[in-house]
Parts: sequence; structure tokens; C-alpha cells
Amino acid sequence: MDIAICDDEKVYLDLLSSYIKNCMAVHGDSLGEIMVDTYSSGKLLLDEFHQGKRYDLIFLDIRMKDLNGYDTAKHLRDMGSNSMIIFITSMADYIFSSFEYKPFWFLIKPISEEKFTHVFLKAFSEIKSIKKGNYSFYTRECGLVNIEINKILYLESSLRKIVLYTFNSQFIYYASMADEEAKLSRYDFIRIHKGYLVNMLYIQRINKSNVVLKNGAVLPLSEHRFKEVFDQFTSYLARC
Repeated sequence: MDIAICDDEKVYLDLLSSYIKNCMAVHGDSLGEIMVDTYSSGKLLLDEFHQGKRYDLIFLDIRMKDLNGYDTAKHLRDMGSNSMIIFITSMADYIFSSFEYKPFWFLIKPISEEKFTHVFLKAFSEIKSIKKGNYSFYTRECGLVNIEINKILYLESSLRKIVLYTFNSQFIYYASMADEEAKLSRYDFIRIHKGYLVNMLYIQRINKSNVVLKNGAVLPLSEHRFKEVFDQFTSYLARC
């Protein structure tokens, strides 16, 4: 899991980092590998996001100088980030104006290690569930289909229909590609063309005008999406 802590108070960057380290010492076998980056401003976090860095979980202070936590979260969501966000605040009143940014939880300063650990393990469990989740959709031929997300190769849009491809099957159902992208982007799916959404797990290589999958499929790559696709795929490879 990749985690970011963003707070303009160094004492909290150090404190939360130490809490995570202690939690790993106790629950290490079940948590697996965890990488933690710290940022002293929202701008620094957004700069890394622009460079292709992605996080599963972000601890984000609301009251920061220059760019506050709300504005940072808004920029992240506007750029398509599905990172789980836990807001940090010293004033409970801020909680009620933060729901549009889809936070997972709130931690109110001062933050005890007991409270932090409880929320952190809860977030970890949720992220783990999401990463191992299934995908459900309704087809006229098969009814309700429930499929493991890591078995999906790519989605293709055709008029108002979606064609979902696995190694051995394909399913057709009614949906918009924009809606499917919103649901699947958190699982490392990337839009390479207005008509194609691809699981990066199965990308073999990226060329200037197409993407080649591990099953041999060659899909078109929009010229204006090339840099974003290349950067995100490079970041994905680094994470994996």
C-alpha cells in the first residue's frame, strides 16, 4: 500500500509516520509492504500527482497555509484521483463541509495512537477489499454477472453498449464508458481512447498509436492521451 501524509506541521508528519511504523511492527504479517511519503504542503503533493505518483491512502490536514486540505482534495478529485482520504483537523466544525470530497474518515487533533491505529486498520481493510473486489453488471443474456476485476482485460464502448473482455469470454451490457471509468479507475484501469478502458495489469507495451496487451490484442491509443497513458503506466510498473 502507498500512503501519503500531508500536513504543514512537521510534528504531525513525524507523529503519524511513527504511528504507522509501530502499527507495521505489530501487524506486519497481515499488512504486507507499506510505503509512506510525507508532504509539508498540498502543492507538493499535487506536484507529485502530476508526475504520475498515486496513493491508496492520503492523510490530509485541512488547515494548511497557501493551499488548504479542501482545495488539495478538490484538485485531486478533479484530476481523477480515487485515493482514500482521511482528513486531519483541529476543529470538528470543519467536518460538515467536507463530504463533497468523499472522505473515508476524520482524525481530530490531538491524535492518539489508539485512535489512529483503529482508523488506519479500518482503512487498510477497506482498501484490501477494494483491490480484491469483484465487478457486477447486468446483461440480457446472462442476467447479473459477477466477475473478478483482475480477470478483466479491457472494456470497449459501442454506441450505448459496453463490451467487456476477459481472456476467455466477452459480455455486452448497457452503460456509459464515463461511468465505467469512474468505477474502475481505482483498480488501475486507464482510458487509452474514447472507446477503450484497459486494465494496466495486462498491458505488454505502449506504442505511439496503439497499446498491445498480453493476449496479443492491439488497441488504438489516442494521440492526445499518449503522455498521460505512458506516465501512468510507468508509475504503475514502479508501484508493482
